[in-house]
Amino acid sequence: MEPPPLESSMHCVTCDDITQTYPYTVTEHVIDAWRQISVYCGPIRQIMELRIKNEMTKQYLENRQANSSQFVGESFITDCEWQGIKTPTAKLVEVVDSVPSDIVQGHSKLRWNKNSRTFTENKCIHLELEGEIFIKRPGYYIVSSTLHVNATGTNNTTKTFSHNLNMQSDKLWMFGVLMQRKRSIRESNNVIFTSFISAVFKFYVNDRISISVSDPKYLAYNNSNHHFTAYYTYDMF
Repeated sequence: MEPPPLESSMHCVTCDDITQTYPYTVTEHVIDAWRQISVYCGPIRQIMELRIKNEMTKQYLENRQANSSQFVGESFITDCEWQGIKTPTAKLVEVVDSVPSDIVQGHSKLRWNKNSRTFTENKCIHLELEGEIFIKRPGYYIVSSTLHVNATGTNNTTKTFSHNLNMQSDKLWMFGVLMQRKRSIRESNNVIFTSFISAVFKFYVNDRISISVSDPKYLAYNNSNHHFTAYYTYDMF
């Protein structure tokens, strides 16, 4: 028997999972009523889309706070209370060092601090020595990384800074680059910028993801503005 289509299958989540922007002006009593909703039920496809949009909005806001001059403000409803749904999550904070990448030649794989700011839960594991997030629950994940790059110096050579998300999958028998952002920089221009990557990917059990860069010397170690996150959205297998 075939599974029911996503449009008809129903699923329930807390409103914190689907809080999003409003495309129109709403009155205060409607906003208050929305904030009091603790659980929302709807078609699986709609729930997944709302959760992805909500998480991308959170990533947008975090990056906007770090780079307020680069973004235009929007209005968000963000204080819906969390009611305890267990979501696989990993957030690695602060780069401590790097090791040669075994996936991208010439790149360095970043390793992350394991302190109070770094956390993992519910089948997302931080492999500290490998600099990787280990996926133990299959499904679709929103993955993002923010790096603050300081390319100041006296060298007039123009270089390309590359910021990669890499994956190794035992199930697919493959490894490679999932996402990449490049920027051409000239050290003598005292360039300081933020490199941000984010997208949704389908992962299997025991997949491992990591961040690598072409020039780790441009990253300040133990900087709490460096992030690497993975957030589970839904299992569609």
